[in-house]
Amino acid sequence: MTKPYSAETCRQLAEIFERSNLLRPMRVERYDAGDELVLDVTGVAKPRRAEVRLAVEKFVGGGFAGQVYRVRLLEISCDEEDIPSLAVGGVYAMKILVPPSRSAGKFRDSIYVAGFQGPFSLQVNPAAARAGALWQKLIRRGAKVRFGDEQAVVDVLATFVDGRLGSCGELSEWIDGRTWLFEVDDRLFDRRRWRPGERAEGLGSEEYRAKKSFMAEFVRLLHDMGAHEFARQYEWQTCKSQPNVLKRLNSPDDPAAGLTAVDFRAGLALLPFLPMSPGDVKLIFAGLGRGSLVQFDRGNLDKLALFIDAHNEAFADLKGVFERLRTAEREYRDSLIDITHHHVRLLYSGSLWRTILDGWVNSWRVRNITDAKTDASLRRSRVLTALFILLGAMPALGRIAGIAALVVGLVMGVPTWSAIGVAAGVFFVVPLVARLLRRLWGRGDYRRHWGMILTSLDYLRRAARGHVAEALLGWHRSGRLSQAKAIKFAGSPWRFWLHWPLSMLPWWLHRLLTDWTTFAKEKLAYVFVRPVRLYFNAAAREQWLHDMVAEGLKNHMLTDEDAGRILSRIKEPFIQKYLKSLAVHVCTLPITQIVSVIVAWVYVRTHPELSWEQATAAAAGILVAFQITPVSPGSLTRGLYVLYLVIRERNFKDYNIAVFLGFFKYIGYLAFPIQMAYRYPALARFMAAHWATGAVQHVVPVFGERGALLEHAVFDVFYNYPLSVRRRMKIRAEQRLKIEPRTWHAVLIAIIAAGLFTVTDLICRRIWGALPTLWDIRLVVLLLATAAGAAVTLGAGGAKLIRRVKLAMVSGAVTGAVYAIIHMGLSCFDGSLGQAAQSFSDVGAIILWRVFALALLAVVGSLLMEINLPEAKGASPSGGLEQP
Repeated sequence: MTKPYSAETCRQLAEIFERSNLLRPMRVERYDAGDELVLDVTGVAKPRRAEVRLAVEKFVGGGFAGQVYRVRLLEISCDEEDIPSLAVGGVYAMKILVPPSRSAGKFRDSIYVAGFQGPFSLQVNPAAARAGALWQKLIRRGAKVRFGDEQAVVDVLATFVDGRLGSCGELSEWIDGRTWLFEVDDRLFDRRRWRPGERAEGLGSEEYRAKKSFMAEFVRLLHDMGAHEFARQYEWQTCKSQPNVLKRLNSPDDPAAGLTAVDFRAGLALLPFLPMSPGDVKLIFAGLGRGSLVQFDRGNLDKLALFIDAHNEAFADLKGVFERLRTAEREYRDSLIDITHHHVRLLYSGSLWRTILDGWVNSWRVRNITDAKTDASLRRSRVLTALFILLGAMPALGRIAGIAALVVGLVMGVPTWSAIGVAAGVFFVVPLVARLLRRLWGRGDYRRHWGMILTSLDYLRRAARGHVAEALLGWHRSGRLSQAKAIKFAGSPWRFWLHWPLSMLPWWLHRLLTDWTTFAKEKLAYVFVRPVRLYFNAAAREQWLHDMVAEGLKNHMLTDEDAGRILSRIKEPFIQKYLKSLAVHVCTLPITQIVSVIVAWVYVRTHPELSWEQATAAAAGILVAFQITPVSPGSLTRGLYVLYLVIRERNFKDYNIAVFLGFFKYIGYLAFPIQMAYRYPALARFMAAHWATGAVQHVVPVFGERGALLEHAVFDVFYNYPLSVRRRMKIRAEQRLKIEPRTWHAVLIAIIAAGLFTVTDLICRRIWGALPTLWDIRLVVLLLATAAGAAVTLGAGGAKLIRRVKLAMVSGAVTGAVYAIIHMGLSCFDGSLGQAAQSFSDVGAIILWRVFALALLAVVGSLLMEINLPEAKGASPSGGLEQP
């Protein structure tokens, strides 16, 4: 999640660093809007070189594969002909293949090293970046063959090496597009049974199904072209591939029109023992079948050649691209150790090892780890190259050694703090020293920089000031400091060092503890004051809705038409009531957290006998328990409020869904969006999407990303599922009008169920020597009582829904009463009634408890059966179901 920050403040901090006149350059992790770049680029279709000047207009986002920007071409200078499709004033997508997050980069690189025993090639090897771009150019032409339009694949125009970020990158066409709309669909069950390629008359979610069909066909195309591992980016069941296909906003209204594959650069290698998604399990076995133990971006050039030959006319102008791809692929693959593919060649091929070592040296130059002089010396000596590789591995080896030292020390009986001290020294000191030595060896400017630090007090002060400005830039960008504080701290470095220990904390906690005047005050007001203000102030509620609609338009959750329809009805009384209810929901957000903390504190204070470790574990257990229970203090408060509205207004119809959902945690926030599905369909759809997807993106940071499958699944569950159940129940209600109601079977089912409970009692008495309580046979009670309720529903013929539920409840109560009487009779026979029931009131309690429990479970079974009964094939509500 990107946090708001000022690009101008970042530039001011960068200027402070530059004014320090240090001998080393400033470390740059990403660019900001307004930055200008000068790059040497090489065209893809035709390898023409040019120098371009680009203005960064927007940081789009980033992940493991890299960071993406929207840029405008300000100037281009070519020695030969121009690069096709690059024009001054044009807007393009620039992808730089290094993550904006340092931690994400380390994780990605460690996975890649485990798979291929080398640095992440797309970032550090220009041949790898070229190979990926050439593959994409040929796949784009294959899309024209399969789909009739090259625009089904985004066009990659040029590649480059960015010396400031130390990474390869590429320029592509910019696409104004969206992932998908959240479509109202009351035929969710039919859609789940549907598969791409099948007939779909009458089904809803047209855009969802169009994307699924496109991605399935595109995956087949990639396999037909030999791009087997590129297909992982578009496999539906990986659950996170859906954002890799966008629908162009300027395309026709046809849901299948304008779909475009936009991302061909994988971020994480797929290791056979580390699937990253449910769909990866299948892909791992498919890769093993092709002889690929580790998967990333390898293709089959022979199969690609056959595809090109089969469509020779379509690829006539790209034969040179294919030949350049062969060369780039060979250079790319031979630059990695890659045990799983090179196998025994590593034992005898000296040329392969020379290429591998050259690949390492090239990677250091691209990443700015070495300068020109060190680069030349490493190329002359394979021994020095090997030593440089070993020095680079020392941080990882030091951490492993630190963990090993801790384990050995504890096993050998070394005092705990001594073992921890030794392990910490190895864990932290070895990587620190190794990185410093490697930096000094690799770069002459760093050697001069550290030499001046050790010999010049003035330079030491300037170096400290530059380091502070550099660190503050990162702090401000991550949200730790405001604009004013970032600039203030740059002028007073001692303030930075006071804050430095807090930089180990999450950014929001660091900011909360140190910015009471603005950040903490705003956050506390947002949590505690804003909900109350929204409840009492109609203008604030209307502005709240305006802001949410604006965000929905920005994120393509709403069309302009739907947004206009929502805002045009904002003054209606029911809309105002709806917004007020949402404000109450927001008010309940902190209740559970506050209550859980209070309960944990009280528990610890009232149990002074607990040790520090026990008290901590108990408090943590209480906090976790409050988070995982389905009903919490917050949800209970919310549910009671909705119930209060029902009683006060004597209006159950307008709250018949919200009054039940409101009592449950998490899903309760969707109670009113679902309730309003038919009265205000556009608003209900948007709010359900807004609340549900927002919750998923916070709880599930990877699979819950915007546009991914889980996000849509949550929308389906909390919005389309109730609509589909309602539709199916309406169809069955119409079908039952032709059938006679039936009630006598409920008595028979009650007798059978009571008999089965009695058999269970007898079996337990034979095994345990005593009759069981309900809790002892809780699983049998749960299964048998719900099954009996479901059976009553199935056999009720043409009875209406409410009558079927009542019948199940009565049947369950009769079962409980009969079972209780038999159970007490068996107790009297055993002479144990005196232990089970000492008085008449105890006997009554036993009967009432069984009657209540079995009646309740029978109702649950009846409702579950009603919800999950399939409709008759081809059936539909008479007159058609009212559509939102």
